[in-house]
Amino acid sequence: MGTDLYQLGNHKIRFKERHFSELTTEIKTTLDNTIFPNAEFLRLAALRWANSEPRNIRDIREIKTKQHWTFREENDYYNFKEDKEIEFYGPFHLHLTFDENKITFWNPPYRYWQWFEMDDDVHRDEWRKYMQHVVKLFGGDKVVYLADNAHPLEEFIDYEGTFKEMESALQEKYGKSKTTFKEVADDFDNSYFIDDFKSIDWSKSELLDEYLPEPDDTSSTAYDLNVYSVKDNLKELGFRDEVLHHKRIDDKIHFYHLATVDGLLCVHTGIVGEQENLAVTLDKYAPFTYDNLEEKVEKDGYGNQCDISFTIKFNGWNNINSWSDALAEFETELLWSGLGTKGGGSYDDGEREEWFYAVDEELAMKLLLDLGKKYKAKGKIEVYRNYAEIDEFDEDDDIYKNRTLIFKQ
Repeated sequence: MGTDLYQLGNHKIRFKERHFSELTTEIKTTLDNTIFPNAEFLRLAALRWANSEPRNIRDIREIKTKQHWTFREENDYYNFKEDKEIEFYGPFHLHLTFDENKITFWNPPYRYWQWFEMDDDVHRDEWRKYMQHVVKLFGGDKVVYLADNAHPLEEFIDYEGTFKEMESALQEKYGKSKTTFKEVADDFDNSYFIDDFKSIDWSKSELLDEYLPEPDDTSSTAYDLNVYSVKDNLKELGFRDEVLHHKRIDDKIHFYHLATVDGLLCVHTGIVGEQENLAVTLDKYAPFTYDNLEEKVEKDGYGNQCDISFTIKFNGWNNINSWSDALAEFETELLWSGLGTKGGGSYDDGEREEWFYAVDEELAMKLLLDLGKKYKAKGKIEVYRNYAEIDEFDEDDDIYKNRTLIFKQ
C-alpha cells in the first residue's frame, strides 16, 4: 500500500454559527466566479488521468462538459452538523473539502514520495499554482503537505485544532518547516514542508502539446458478437458496470440485469425461474446508454424491494476450502439466473461468512446445494435467512437474534 499525499490549506471562512446553506452558497459562489490561472493545464491533466487504463469514459465526458462547482447535499448518510465538513466537486475533476480549520485538496493524484522527488519542477508548480489560487480565494496563504499509511506525519491529517495550532505542533515535534522539496526528500521521516508558494516560477508554464490530442468519450467496440451473444461466454467477461433489479408483477418476479464493459452492452431480462431474454449490442457510447437504461427501469418500478438477505457461514479452513469452488460458481449463477447477487462477506481466523441477496429462497438454496453436489463439497455449512441488512448491525448487536437457520450440513 502506498503513502498518499495530503494537502491541507488555511482559510478565513467563518464557520461558527452558520448554516449549511450559508456556507455552501458562499463557497460555491466564490469558486464559480473564479478563473484558474492555469485552467487549460488542469483540464488536460484531468483528461489524461481519465484516459489512462482503464479508461473512464464518464469522467472524460464530465471533464469536457462540467463548468460549475457542486457540493455534497445533506441526506440520510451525511449531515453537516455531525460531519462538520463540506465536499465540493469542480470542473476538471477537482475535489475540495472545507471544514472550520482547513481546506483539504484531493488533487493532484500523487503519492507523498512522488510529490517531493519529482524531477519536473514546472509540472509540480502548475499544481502549486492551483493550490495557491484556492487558498487565496478564501483568505489563506499556505498549504502543509502530509502523508498517511503509518508515516510520522499521519497524526496531523485529522488534527483537532486550528491551522495555526497545527503549525505550532509540527514545529514543536520536528523543528521549523523545510523550505525546499529536496530537503524533505533527503529526510522523509523527520521533516515537513509548509508551502508559502513564494518559490513558484511564474515565468514558466508546462508545455501542453504532450497532452494532445484530447481523448474522446467513446468506448472500444472490439468485441466479437458471435462469441459474446452466448451467455456462458458473457459470464467470463469482467464487466465494469453491472446491476440486477427486480419487480413483482402479479405473482411473478421479473428481473432486469444490465451490464457493460467498454462498448459492449448486455441487457438480460426475464421472469425468475421461468424465462429469460438476452440482447447483446456494440455501442461506442455504451456506458451512457447503460446509465439511461438503469434510470428508466428504476422509474418503471424495478429495484431491490423483492430482495431477501441470507448468510452462508463456515467454521474451519477445511470446510471453507471444501465449498470454495461451489461458492465461486454460485455467485456467478445467482446473478445470471436473475435470482440475486452477492452482498459481501467477512473473514476472521478460520471463520467465514458470505452474504447474498435473492428473490426466491427455494430456487437460491437449490442452486447452492446442486453446486455443492457438483463439486462434492462435504464440508460443514450453515445458511441463515437474515431479518435485517448485514451492514445495519451494530458491533454490539447479537446478529444471531436477527437471523434464522434454514439449512445445515
